[in-house]
Amino acid sequence: MEIKGLDLLMGFAAGAALGAGLTLAVIRIRGWLGYSETGRLKGENRDLKRRLTEKDRHIGRMLAETERLAERLGDMKVVEEVKKQVQD
Repeated sequence: MEIKGLDLLMGFAAGAALGAGLTLAVIRIRGWLGYSETGRLKGENRDLKRRLTEKDRHIGRMLAETERLAERLGDMKVVEEVKKQVQD
């Protein structure tokens, strides 16, 4: 039995079309059924890690600002004490 070139190409085309169709069908069915529990938990974990990173960055900025304010207040207090001593 001899396989002709046209038969071979038709077989490849039919196989590719069937494979693409099945892939699209599986994607649609998964979309209807929703994500798996594992996929949902991975997404939540990724979101929580991103939010934690943002919060850590925010806390770092707030600590730096608090440190600067404390230094400025300390400097102001020293200046006030010096002025008070000079006046006395």
